[in-house]
This record gives sequence, structure tokens and C-alpha cells, in this order.
Amino acid sequence: MSLKSQAKTLVKNKAVRSAEINPDFPTRINIEPTNQCNLRCNMCPRKDLTRPVGEIDLDLFDKIAEEISRQAPAEVRLHKDGEPLKAPHIFELIDRIKEAAPSTLLNMDTNALLLDEEKAEKILDSKLDVLLFSVNAATAETYKKVRGSTKYDEVITNIERFLAMRTERGYVWPKVKVQLIVMAETRNEIGLFREQWGPHDVDVLLIPAINWGGHRPEVQSLMQMPKKRYPCTFLWNSFSINWDGKVSFCNVDFDHLGVIGDLNHQTIAEVWKSPGFERFRELHKQGRWGEIDLCRDCNYWAYTRNVWYPSPKGWK
Repeated sequence: MSLKSQAKTLVKNKAVRSAEINPDFPTRINIEPTNQCNLRCNMCPRKDLTRPVGEIDLDLFDKIAEEISRQAPAEVRLHKDGEPLKAPHIFELIDRIKEAAPSTLLNMDTNALLLDEEKAEKILDSKLDVLLFSVNAATAETYKKVRGSTKYDEVITNIERFLAMRTERGYVWPKVKVQLIVMAETRNEIGLFREQWGPHDVDVLLIPAINWGGHRPEVQSLMQMPKKRYPCTFLWNSFSINWDGKVSFCNVDFDHLGVIGDLNHQTIAEVWKSPGFERFRELHKQGRWGEIDLCRDCNYWAYTRNVWYPSPKGWK
């Protein structure tokens, strides 16, 4: 690469760093309403789950919401592992976050199996900003292979009813996204998936499968990996809270394998700036991700932009 090209790359990287690197408070926060789930997907590591199954305590959630209200991060996502609509207080959680931090973009993911008309009404009555439907198939046959369920038609009916109800109200919110995880089982349905959802007022997302920190190496994600690995910027912008208040340093930590804090006793800011979190960041900056079990064989880092540039002292 010429010196001129190197200079352009450096300027570009500096321009995006402020959006990806935040030393004071996370810009994106994942809160797990529950890790209960009504599906057993073949790309999911749930079969190896040993941590307890439960739902977040409302007092703990209020503590989290209060701190969020003072910091107003760019985005809060009511999802980590599990199906949010199985959480008994999910609509209270939506309301409490939006009341505490109305400017924060609030997301929720769902597989739509539980999205009956009553729940659809409650979502439309709420101030949820973005609703992502994780469908992950374009036919009933593939849905059964990927999701282990024969309820594909029910899922499609639930989503289409929700979209019709939103249209009847004249709403544009919540913004709706419909997702296909691209892997060996679904790659031949990309065109059909786009064809199915293209006429609807939705964003169609094609997301490469991840290997969950190397715990699902058999999942053929078909992700085009960068030629050279770089530090994962999720460590500098994303914060993952499990339903029990334990904080994982990465969102792929499905089984308390990377817990670095506990919001029952700490604040988000304290964990964000803690020595434990800083240790993982420093290992990544030094290119020593191989020393971290969840990072060694992970492909999730490739979802992030390369905002780094080499220097004699490593990554800065």
C-alpha cells in the first residue's frame, strides 16, 4: 500500500473510531429479559447451556434503567439469549426503558411464535422503536431443519397480522426488520426470502451465522472473513447484561463463560471501566485474543469494522 493510501486509510479509521470506541459508557446495551426459549435451533448453543434459566427482576431492571436515563446510550436491545416474549413483564420493561430514556433507540428481537393479536396490540401501544423478526427460513421444510419446529405457517401469519395491524393504525413505528441467518441450510433460500418480504414495509436482513465463540464450529456460517484479524470493537461499545444481573464481556457468552461483573452490586459504569474489562481490551489490542477462551476461535469479531491501524506499539 502506498503512503498516500495508508494516509487515507488512517483518516477513515479515525473518522469512525468515535462511533465505535467509547471509554466512558457503552453506546449499545443488551439486556436479557429472560433466557427461556420456545425453540431449539440448530445454530444455537442452548444444548450446552448449564447456567440457570429465569427472568430479570423488576427492581434490578429499574436500577439499570435509572443509570441508562442518566447516560442515554444510543441503543438498548431487549434481547440476549432466549425469547423476550416469554418474559412475563416484557411490556413493562419496554415502557420503563422508554420512560427513563426516551431518546434511546429501543430494539427487541422475537421469533414471533408467541406474537398473538393481544401481544401485537401491546407492542403497537408501546414506544418500541425497532422490532426484529428472526424467521431464518423461507419454507416450512427449511424452518423445521433450522428451527426444529413445524410452526412456520403460524409464524408467518403472526408477522403478517402484526404488519396489517400497524398499517391499519397508520403507524410507521416500530420499524420492522425480518431476518434470515445465512448458513448452509438457508443459502439457497436467499432469493425466495427477499421475494417473500420485499413487498412488505420491512427491512430484509441477511445475517451470516456466528459460531458462538467457537462453541458451534459445525455451523457453516459462510461469512467472508477479513484476511487479517483485528481487535473486536464490541469490547469498546457493547455491554451485555444477563437476566440475573451478571455482566458478560461479550454478547456471545451464552453460559456465563465470560462474566466480568454483577449489576446487583455494581453500576454499568463501574463494570465498563473495571480492571476485568480492561484486561480483555488490552489483550485484544496486543493481538492476544488467543488467550481468551470465548475469543480464540470466534468469528463474531468480523461483524465489527476495522477502526484500528498498526503502530510500533501495537494497536491503539
